[in-house]
Amino acid sequence: MPRPASPCALVTLARGPIAHVQHCPDCGVVSIHLGATTVRLEPAAYEALWGTLGHALRVMRGLAEPPEVAPRITSAGGNA
Repeated sequence: MPRPASPCALVTLARGPIAHVQHCPDCGVVSIHLGATTVRLEPAAYEALWGTLGHALRVMRGLAEPPEVAPRITSAGGNA
């Protein structure tokens, strides 16, 4: 009989007014809690998200340039 999965023993890394971040030392997953929504990410994906959010904040404050916009693909398959 398969053994039931053990629940993660989450450790809180940070807590703010709209979110908190937890980490499971056993499986390595990082959980980001935003209100009723939780996003679970592998550490590399969490770091990539952190970099993207940081860049977006710098763009918003005028400290960095936004990325180039990729062309939209129309339903006919051409560029818009």
